[in-house]
Amino acid sequence: MSDKNIKTLVYSALFTALVTVATAYLKIPTAIGYLNLGDGFIFAAGVVLGPIAAVVGGIGSMIADLMAGYMIYAPITLLIKGCMGLMIGLAARSYSFSSVWKNALMFLAAEAVMVCGYFLFEAVVYGAAAAAGSVVPNL
Repeated sequence: MSDKNIKTLVYSALFTALVTVATAYLKIPTAIGYLNLGDGFIFAAGVVLGPIAAVVGGIGSMIADLMAGYMIYAPITLLIKGCMGLMIGLAARSYSFSSVWKNALMFLAAEAVMVCGYFLFEAVVYGAAAAAGSVVPNL
């Protein structure tokens, strides 16, 4: 195994752990629920690891759901957060992250995927009205 592969493996494991811990434990209370810092680490993983962040974001967030007892969300979280990591990773490979505006737009696009993905899942499972109620907290 080359040094580059070992470095990628170690960074992937580290970011997966950071995503899990930040999602499960680093919560900021708000008036309508809480914020977690997990998506920030998915974004960072995308910049550092490129498209491999799909695996990091998906697995790290899914583990956080499993640890928190949200078993029903684990498979969809794997897919949604994986898509977020992939989007950010591909964008990181296609342009320099020196522009604050490009970073903000990519992060917003990835968050839109998350909000829409959870809305669609919850609309199927709970109905559209209940799913609509989760849009603002997911934002």
